[in-house]
Amino acid sequence: MIGRRSALGTFGVAGAALAGATPAAAATIPTTPNLPKPIIGPRMNFAQAEKIMTQLGLDALVLGGTTNLYHATGLDITSTKMGHAPSVFAIVTRNQKQRLSLVAPAFLYYYNIALDYRGQDYPTYVYTSLVPGSMENGQPKAAPFAVFPDRGEAKQDFIETSRKAVVDASLAKEAAKPSVVTALKKALSDLGLTKGRIATDEFVATRAATEAAPEATIVNADDAMRRIRPVKSAIEIELMRQAAYNNAEAAKEAVRVVRAGADVRDLRAAFFATAALKGHRGVFMVIDRVSSPTYEATFKDGQCFSIDCVSEYMGYHGDYARAVYMGEPPTAMKKVTAATGKAWDIVRESLKPGVSFSQVRETGKKALKSLGVDYNISFTPHSVGLWHSDHEGNTGLPPVGDIVLEPGMVLSVDCPLLESGAGGSSHLEDLTLITKDGFENLNDIGNKIIMV
Repeated sequence: MIGRRSALGTFGVAGAALAGATPAAAATIPTTPNLPKPIIGPRMNFAQAEKIMTQLGLDALVLGGTTNLYHATGLDITSTKMGHAPSVFAIVTRNQKQRLSLVAPAFLYYYNIALDYRGQDYPTYVYTSLVPGSMENGQPKAAPFAVFPDRGEAKQDFIETSRKAVVDASLAKEAAKPSVVTALKKALSDLGLTKGRIATDEFVATRAATEAAPEATIVNADDAMRRIRPVKSAIEIELMRQAAYNNAEAAKEAVRVVRAGADVRDLRAAFFATAALKGHRGVFMVIDRVSSPTYEATFKDGQCFSIDCVSEYMGYHGDYARAVYMGEPPTAMKKVTAATGKAWDIVRESLKPGVSFSQVRETGKKALKSLGVDYNISFTPHSVGLWHSDHEGNTGLPPVGDIVLEPGMVLSVDCPLLESGAGGSSHLEDLTLITKDGFENLNDIGNKIIMV
């Protein structure tokens, strides 16, 4: 890897590039034939949203944060990733006739949103800017919404005609407003919620909602979103299947080519590269209990080390962990990994709707005891989705209670060895979908260890 001789074995196309392939060879890096067809549109389970909003007495959610906006609409907004404040907002309500609405600035709507909005039927309230000193029908006048001018030297391509069609259709239904506040006010007025109880997720969203609906009650949306997010929609479940399977496969492909003498950073880079070829973005990889990307160490024959691999596909996270044997490991570590694997099988078979997080942990402890081992192995459940851990109780405040499994949840049960002096490190983790009758494995659970 960059200035060093890699101790990774043959690593397919990615490995050839990482190992310093010739320009001609590097040019043969293929496209990603296994990429699934992208899914356009909202991801959120709106039935779950209605349930939670009813429980919390909420009339609307006004969401501008990158993850929350994407969850509600499926729109991946570039501007917030660049450090800009949120300017696009989703409004989610309990009104089934207008469950979702969008408030967006003209340029971003045209340039960043229009292509992904095609085929959607929820209303968009576009805003431009105020024309100073001008009025129209007693109201401030919005600046014209102008798309890129047509130079006329060549026929417009699909991108331009599609964008213009979306913009024209939206403006035919609702004229552009002069500011985000006036656009949000019109949206909330159409919904009859200017005096409602509204939850917002960002300072900008809170300020805009407060100005747009001064008679409304504004509260924080974080608790609601953490209760909505764990129960996935059908679209989210499909995205999680892709994320879980390909994340695990990328981890196995990367690890199986590592050799004694390789640096831990070689392995992490190999995982991220392999994940990228599957359409994923690497998030983190914990290797031998260390997550820091600055840590340097070389692998040795006879080592047993843990990996915990997380990458995301279209925002949805895979999460996969294994113990890796590099040659013949210490006897104690064989005992640890065998016990962990057997206990995880027992825990997994117990997963179904109605089982609580505390019962999952207790089942793991009892399984270890029945196996006659006393290693400190955690069996910690957490929901996985748009966040690595996306359930309630993760805000730093006291937990809200013992979470109970429901159909549509995607669960990880972390099974790491939480003690030292055993001769190595061990971890085991897969993703499991809770179904109405039990569970479904989302990644290939295969062997509980990886031997290289």
